[in-house]
Amino acid sequence: MTSAPRAGQTRGADTIALVALACAAVLVLGLAGRPLATDDLWWHLALGESYATQGLSVSEDPLFHTAPGQPTVPHEWLFQVGVHGVERLAGFHGLRVLHAGLVGAILVWTFLLLRRAAGSTALAACAGTAWIALSWYRLIQLRPELVSLMAILGLTTLLFARARPPGPARIAVCLALLVAWANAHSLFAIGPALLLAAGLGLALERGLLAWVGDAASEAERSRAPRIALLFGLALLVTALNPRGFDQHATFLVESASGDIWRLHDEFLQWIPWVPVHQNLALTPLAWALADALLILWLGMVGARGLGLWRERSGAAVRRLDALHLGLAAASFVAMAAAVRFQWLALFPLLHLLRAARGAGVTLRRAAAVAAVLIAAALPRSVDLAAFRGELFQEAGGYWATPWLDARYCGPAARFLRDADLRGRLFHPFNLGGFLGYWLAPELRTFIDGRLDHVPSAVLDDYVEIRRGMRLSDEQRFAGRLDSHGVDFFVGTHFRNNRYRQGTWTDHLRRLPEWLPVFATQECSVYMRRGTRNAENLRRVEAYYADRGIGFDPDAGPDLGGALSRRRNWADHNGVAPPNLDALRRRARANDPDALEELARALWRIGAFQRQLRVDRELLLLEPERHEARRRMADALLQLDDPAGALPHARVLLELDPPYSDARAIYRLAADRWRKPSGSKR
Repeated sequence: MTSAPRAGQTRGADTIALVALACAAVLVLGLAGRPLATDDLWWHLALGESYATQGLSVSEDPLFHTAPGQPTVPHEWLFQVGVHGVERLAGFHGLRVLHAGLVGAILVWTFLLLRRAAGSTALAACAGTAWIALSWYRLIQLRPELVSLMAILGLTTLLFARARPPGPARIAVCLALLVAWANAHSLFAIGPALLLAAGLGLALERGLLAWVGDAASEAERSRAPRIALLFGLALLVTALNPRGFDQHATFLVESASGDIWRLHDEFLQWIPWVPVHQNLALTPLAWALADALLILWLGMVGARGLGLWRERSGAAVRRLDALHLGLAAASFVAMAAAVRFQWLALFPLLHLLRAARGAGVTLRRAAAVAAVLIAAALPRSVDLAAFRGELFQEAGGYWATPWLDARYCGPAARFLRDADLRGRLFHPFNLGGFLGYWLAPELRTFIDGRLDHVPSAVLDDYVEIRRGMRLSDEQRFAGRLDSHGVDFFVGTHFRNNRYRQGTWTDHLRRLPEWLPVFATQECSVYMRRGTRNAENLRRVEAYYADRGIGFDPDAGPDLGGALSRRRNWADHNGVAPPNLDALRRRARANDPDALEELARALWRIGAFQRQLRVDRELLLLEPERHEARRRMADALLQLDDPAGALPHARVLLELDPPYSDARAIYRLAADRWRKPSGSKR
């Protein structure tokens, strides 16, 4: 019988660990329920609409212009039609509720499984907090992985958490679950793979029992054949999808192309001895926890294996828990292959908790302390401040905003739509789904999160264009844009310009072939000049004329004037910084930081004359502000004053020779100064 002091200590440890788990869960639930911010969700919605209206045989991708004549691949159609249906019935806020509801159900279900394995609330809460820290990046995205998580929890509850072998009813439910999974997520093969791992673990157990001369029980004898039967049936019934058995090889085929491995968030490898920096998909906390979990698991397995060698008894074999050993080993292999599988840490955790069942007060108290430390580290680990910063840009705040508009250059998308423009887009790949959802088929996208669904040459060109932008090397990107017939370039700004590194949008306005047609504080839109876009140019002129904003067919819109004469429009469309009036007051008081921010805001929208005045004041106060000098050089180049731009670019090169963008400005200014006829305008 447990003494009263010991029982009190146990309850205290349980309470502390549960509070830590609740804090971690609330954080993840808050991120999951925030305004929609899953980049891939938008193309899932677009394809869901296509499948709902056209059936599952869509002869040409409705979004891309880089894959002409290529049919869609309906390997996740059930999820896509489902989220499309929720959006139609309940709107975008309904999708937010769906996301938060799924994550809440996953967290509760996971804790219940951990609690059942551990027999201790403190140990289960600690394991749950660690699992959240490992899995949070997948949980906060509304993607088919959530379906996979629910399916894994279902299989675990039906098969792996029970000692009794599955009967016909449980097998039938598992098969139905697998059929739905095969139509909702292309990585459904995780299910059969886990069945295989479990079966191999059970086979190992039978062999070890024979080695020690212990007879297996009737339940043990029947469990392995039934898991094997279920594995075979699972391979068959999961072919009940639009692609048949081709669906089973999806991951292997896509991996073989090499394209998906360029996504250094999802497909980043976990290497236990190599920490990763500045990658949310594998935070330092998650890396350390995965390492700790591996060490603890190897230690436990080693101790149980040594005990088996010494004791050579059936009890020692059963303490090894070979079924969960197989599941945990398979999970570690998947986690090492790609961090998108970190949520499979559930199985090593279950294996450890089953081994720790009946642990004493000391271990429970240690678990409570560990849970508190993990929960305390989680907000900083996930860079919660960055998530808050995104929300602060949204006028509707957390509750009223349907999606993170600034994240997706929403004003730029609305400009392209409202001006009724037609043609081909280039853009960062994370914007592809959003732009395609709102603008296709009139404006088709270059690429999106389906990197493996465009030809490899397209991805190569995308990477080269991006690299050229970073290095301010127009020869690396201009020709590739033309080779794809790009009509409109949508590029994002960095929130704060990174010194010595070009952004998506610094360069095109320096080239005579491209005309700026729209700009906000977050992104810009450029149109390819030429006869093929003559009608688009007329539509852009009509758009600005309807709104009383000046537009020069050679220079673009007068967005600086819109700040004064069409302030409501400028505020609504993100042309004005949200704190413009305060910035102006502080700038008039010669606050250097305000002058810097105001000049940057004016430069981004092409209000160069105003920006030059502000930057000159700033340089008088603080001559070491090198970004101000770069902006001045760039603005003078835009205003067709290469002679004025040259001295500023020369100073930057003397101060910092590797500054690639200063070299680009200097080269262009020198060329135009020597050849006036080659001026941009």
